[in-house]
Amino acid sequence: MNWTIEQLRAFVTAAEKGSFSAAGRAMGKAQSVVSTHIAMLEDSLGVELFNRSSRSPVLTDAGRALLPEARAVLRQSHRFDSCAIAQYSGDAVLLNIVVSHGVPFQGISEAMASLTEKYPFLSGSFHIVSLDSVWKQVSEGEAQIGIVGGHLPETKNNCEIVCLGQLRYCLVASRNSPLGQKKNVTVEDLAQYRHIVFNRSRAERYLLNSQYWEVNDVVAAMYWASLGIGWAVVPLGLAQRIARDESMKNLVILDMDNMSFVAHNIYLVWNNVFSRRDILEDLCRDLKIYYQQAFEQGNTMF
Repeated sequence: MNWTIEQLRAFVTAAEKGSFSAAGRAMGKAQSVVSTHIAMLEDSLGVELFNRSSRSPVLTDAGRALLPEARAVLRQSHRFDSCAIAQYSGDAVLLNIVVSHGVPFQGISEAMASLTEKYPFLSGSFHIVSLDSVWKQVSEGEAQIGIVGGHLPETKNNCEIVCLGQLRYCLVASRNSPLGQKKNVTVEDLAQYRHIVFNRSRAERYLLNSQYWEVNDVVAAMYWASLGIGWAVVPLGLAQRIARDESMKNLVILDMDNMSFVAHNIYLVWNNVFSRRDILEDLCRDLKIYYQQAFEQGNTMF
């Protein structure tokens, strides 16, 4: 057999995108080039990977069986390339990080500042996305590292995880709202007013009534709460800091005996083909120190 990495890449991309033309657009190549790569791969393997009788190509039984193996080879190839680049240029690494909504990014940003000083050729991207998107991007290799908060979900394929520490969370509302004027609120009180949530599908079992707004930014949630739109659960330290801003002067932290200052775990998750374990260990160490200090100081560092 005499297949190439480029042929495997065309096969996997076509299977994921659903057509040769879409694969060509994703790879920056003409459809005919993708078709040729796949045809040559089929000739080399001696099997048909796609059934071309319908309008869109459909994976054959052989194609479905070989697709995960092709992905594994591509991941290994990417790891080999990354190691080679690191050996050639010292610390040249492309690092894509995704963080779930609701996790304050100040500590992460400080840890990244330390990393970029130690690894001057480090570059990449930093995106705040949904919790589900963090797991999807890291497990599929679109991002090497993710940071998530809350309950630990089921670990995905290709992912490894470690707990960094904890954050305290609290309830916030408008000072001028009925909730904000109560000395101590109860679950029954909360059930009467609109809830501001970050992810409705994951928070559904905690919704106390049918009224809610879903937002994807923790500062937006606090601003909406300060305007009296509803109440929200947010990081305590961030709420304490934001409440000092003039635009948030009506934001108040609610007093609730059985819910205020609840602690949520913060997790670091990474794709297990990420080869630069030195970078991973440095980031993990800095974040653990940061979250430990933040928890001990009541999250006032956020």
